[in-house]
Amino acid sequence: MMRLRKSIIAVFIAAAALLLCAQSRAELLVMADISGADDSLDSAIQDNIRAHLSADNLPCSTSERSLLRALRKSGDEISRAMRALGYYHSSWKISHKKDSRLEEGISKKLINKRQDCWKVRVVVTPGEPVIMTQVDVKVLGEASTDPVFQDYLNELPAKVGQQLNHAAYEDIKKGLNQRARNFGYFEAKLDTHTLEIDTDTNQANISISFDSGPRYHFGAVTFSASPLGEPLLERFLPFQIGEAFNNNKLIEFQSKLVSSGYFDSVSVDQQTSESDAKTVPIAVTTTPKTRYETTAGIGASTDTGPRLSYGLRNRRVNPDGDTYQVSSQLSPVQSNLGFQYSQPRANPLTEKLQWSTGIETEDTDTVDSTSFQAKVALIDETSSNWLQTTSLKFLREDYEVSDVDRSSILLIPEIAWTKSQSNNPRYPTKGWRITAAVRGAVKEVVSDISMAQVETDAKLILPLFGGRVISRAGFGATALDEFDELPASLRFFAGGDNSVRGFGYKDLGPEDDEGEVIGGQHRITASIEYDHKVWRDFALATFYDVGNAFDSKDFTLYHSAGIGIRWFSPIGPIRIDLAFPLKDGSYRIHLSMGPDL
Repeated sequence: MMRLRKSIIAVFIAAAALLLCAQSRAELLVMADISGADDSLDSAIQDNIRAHLSADNLPCSTSERSLLRALRKSGDEISRAMRALGYYHSSWKISHKKDSRLEEGISKKLINKRQDCWKVRVVVTPGEPVIMTQVDVKVLGEASTDPVFQDYLNELPAKVGQQLNHAAYEDIKKGLNQRARNFGYFEAKLDTHTLEIDTDTNQANISISFDSGPRYHFGAVTFSASPLGEPLLERFLPFQIGEAFNNNKLIEFQSKLVSSGYFDSVSVDQQTSESDAKTVPIAVTTTPKTRYETTAGIGASTDTGPRLSYGLRNRRVNPDGDTYQVSSQLSPVQSNLGFQYSQPRANPLTEKLQWSTGIETEDTDTVDSTSFQAKVALIDETSSNWLQTTSLKFLREDYEVSDVDRSSILLIPEIAWTKSQSNNPRYPTKGWRITAAVRGAVKEVVSDISMAQVETDAKLILPLFGGRVISRAGFGATALDEFDELPASLRFFAGGDNSVRGFGYKDLGPEDDEGEVIGGQHRITASIEYDHKVWRDFALATFYDVGNAFDSKDFTLYHSAGIGIRWFSPIGPIRIDLAFPLKDGSYRIHLSMGPDL
């Protein structure tokens, strides 16, 4: 029985609290109407007065006596607000009255209820402002020659000829102290800082003397216990021990360690030096991720049909940070099994040596192939932030094209580049991606044929009318003497979800005498698409595609157009397109998944 009583009491208390909360949220507040004597007043003045005015935002139920008590303080409040912006000769008039206002509540019962509320009117005459006639800021000590401080002195928030603003004066001091902390001037101090105001002449002088003292340098870096060796961890350092301290370098250091994929958490902390060496020791504490990671996935597309994938990754084979991963995919069209071993190099984030091998099968209406490859690749980032991959690949491919069985062996050196930028990885409204590759083979060097090939693809996304324009273009060209000996995986085809929609996967290209598509030496494709969100994460799209694969300058371009639906799901974009080839009355439905860039 006691429990029941307690429960009933608790329910009533909760209900009363909700009712009070509703009334509190529904209650209107006094609002000050602030304007100039000539009905025009700078918004900055209005905002600053409102921020200082205690009578603003009082409850409508406030008594007149309480309101008058608040208004008696308003003179000093308005004066402080105006002086802060450089107006030392301002005047104002304040009045108040009851005003009937519509109350907007949080429940339907409160809507349309009218309540009398106080209206406070403030009419301000700003007067002549105070102008700064001198801004004298001196930096002494080692920072006097530091470009960081020199640049700051050239772009101070207060300048001669500008109207006085007390916030700008405070910002100068804050800016000096902030830069001192960020760049290792830990003994810095403001020797003098004065703001002199002559209200008779409406002139102000700022005088600041800032002594930075000596600059500290990076001291020893110590790491917590970790399965990874210190020689690897030290390669993430963006600074040298003994280099001038820079807090931005510490942030970069922590970011690199987090981005490495080795750790669940990273803490990089400054320590107090036990000597007078003017150094800042750094302590790094890391929590490693689990050694093994497994992934499994289910997907589908019109090109490959339903697919299953599975992967296993060892994040740290040894203290040197080596990793390996096994990946596999199974689908009716494309299946593969691969192994990849990676070794971090001088810059572990952007430079690695990869050894890989794998087998892949493909079974389409035009090609039936099985290939084995072994590759070694050096992956690095160029000075202009292009990801460059230089590789040497051994390829053995057995394939059937146009009912003819063939087998090829090639040793292929290749250089590939890729770069992308976007403003949002999940739904980019502005961004681009470019990939390019140059590869070849020489018949006398472990290859059945000699060939050279270039390939490039680009994609651009731009905002338009609240939606996005997505354009892409691709080009490929091959130079060789014996096309029949070129493996199917190196031939060019068109058609499919990411090529010319309205046509099947790899259904476009040169044909043999029996009308079978055999692939071409060259490829050109282009597309333009517009999509627009219509509800939450759903968008409608319309598109136009063009392209083909070919062998000579005399070739036919195939065109298609259509409409589609986009769902920007938690696992990535899912696209359904209805595409119509422009030369006949057929249509094709395309389903695809994957990021826009």
